[in-house]
Amino acid sequence: MKHIKTYIGICLGSVLLSLSSCQPEMDFDNPAADSENSYYNTQEHLIYAVNGAYNILQRAGGWARWMPFMLNARSDEYAFTNGAAAGEPETARLSQYNVNADLGSMSTTYQDMYVLQYAANLALEKIEANPNGVFNLDNPDDKKLYDRLRGEAIFLRGLSRFYLVYFWGDEIPDRDYVTTGGDDYLLPPAQPGQIYQRMIQDFKDASELLTEWNYEGTEDEGRATKGSALAFLAKAYMARPILDGTAKAGDADWAAAKEVLSQIINSGKYSLVDNYRDNATEDNENNSESLFEVQFCQSVETGGFNPAAPGDINSWVVTGQNTIRELEMSAPNSTESARWWNGQPSLALYNEFERDADGNIIDPRAYLGLYIPGGCRFLGKSGNWLPYEQLFSGDVFDEWQGKWFGCRKYSLDQVRTKEQSGINDRLIRYADILLMYAECCLETGDEATAKVYIQKVRDRANNNTEAFNTTEADKGNAYLKGGTLPTVDELLQSHPVVGRVVSENGDVICKGMELNTVRRILKHEYSVELYWEGWRFFNLMRWYNNPNDPDRESVLDNLKNKNAIQVEQTNLTGTQTFNYERHLRVPIPSTELTTNTNMHGNSAN
Repeated sequence: MKHIKTYIGICLGSVLLSLSSCQPEMDFDNPAADSENSYYNTQEHLIYAVNGAYNILQRAGGWARWMPFMLNARSDEYAFTNGAAAGEPETARLSQYNVNADLGSMSTTYQDMYVLQYAANLALEKIEANPNGVFNLDNPDDKKLYDRLRGEAIFLRGLSRFYLVYFWGDEIPDRDYVTTGGDDYLLPPAQPGQIYQRMIQDFKDASELLTEWNYEGTEDEGRATKGSALAFLAKAYMARPILDGTAKAGDADWAAAKEVLSQIINSGKYSLVDNYRDNATEDNENNSESLFEVQFCQSVETGGFNPAAPGDINSWVVTGQNTIRELEMSAPNSTESARWWNGQPSLALYNEFERDADGNIIDPRAYLGLYIPGGCRFLGKSGNWLPYEQLFSGDVFDEWQGKWFGCRKYSLDQVRTKEQSGINDRLIRYADILLMYAECCLETGDEATAKVYIQKVRDRANNNTEAFNTTEADKGNAYLKGGTLPTVDELLQSHPVVGRVVSENGDVICKGMELNTVRRILKHEYSVELYWEGWRFFNLMRWYNNPNDPDRESVLDNLKNKNAIQVEQTNLTGTQTFNYERHLRVPIPSTELTTNTNMHGNSAN
């Protein structure tokens, strides 16, 4: 699916409504073009309808540009850069908790998640109408395709609901039908809890309609599967306190999540890939560890990105099948790397990795996913493979070495030749499933099994050797010798402190966390395994809403201390003190509030 053109004129022409309530500004039809009534009358065109919904994930408000910032920038694993402060304040403001209703990046994400909901509903409507009986539902092959397409569309609608509620809360419009125009553009907010129930039902229905667990190596590689739907269903159960407006702290459904995760694990269809780095490169996409990815490929046929006006939000609405993530969120814009570099891994994340007695990081995942001292080499403008000290050199970089880092995940380890990248964004992978299952085991009183599943993830990290990493970037480096990480039981015995940040004048900015319980080791493992994959802020909010967690009152401390971390790392100020009631959500966009008179703001407005 990655290499199939997923645009379809009818579908994208139909989703011109820019927010949940905005009306299209076009009122003419092309008489030479297919009409909506004449187009969706073959199996091929109904497949295109679903493909068109997938395509919305590749828009600017999706994973082509803004979504990685929306998901990562608000966490304690992220610091904004001088480049962002000077030239891309959209992303800096997300990290600063300084988001108002006019922020263009946020509004574009809001828009595109509603366009995704519309496109999914449109596909469902056309498929279920079964025009001219194009699907013979008595024919097993036809019935299988009919169910698969419905399952994919329902999954994508559930995905739109998941992210809309996560960012904006559940008092927002929601539709399970195609927008009809007129008064429907002024749809009031759903009732509290209603979208959560619909989301849960979407993921349940999709998991029943989708019979395949993995399409690896087939022409359908990259499509949603049974595992995709079950994974997000488990996420929703575990995060009910932050997704369901009628829920309260402690209302996570651990038993239901555990049962769903068991289905995924017991299917035997997923496994951890040998090389940790394969989860963030273009070389081994849609692999056995991946449950769902946003598909990208290097394409230059789109006019959506205008290099002459990179700050123009509207120039990013259509982005082909490219992502801009590598350009903005990987290596620095130093003398050796032409990047925009708007975000970098924080000192809190850097100090989260376990170290030896001499203070050296012993977790290979740090080196396989970050540009840090002692790490991989980078192919710079000079044509040479450069260590960290040369990559982070020149201009102001020299004085910040050891505090400024790059994110190697979703990076090509070399200077950019094009703005666009074709690296798929992995939304959820099997390592996360194993850690989620371990968490459910803890919550249901089975600590012994929780340790087993945490260890499975650590074992893969421990087995990362040069046999799996043979590029010039890593070749010959000591961090690929393997066998450096202690077991869970050994961690409990040594109980190191991780994540501690101390300023140059000796002030404790982040006190860190002593790994003296299985629950704390699990939190640590989530961070060192999944950093910068979009789940850290989500997990912190879940843990804060878990009365069973003895650390619930302290899990937000790093967010509250984020300005001090930011100043220590970059000397940039302006980050507000995190307040859960206000900053759990981002504001309802002003364009929505002014267009839809039946809408109101949320706690962030």
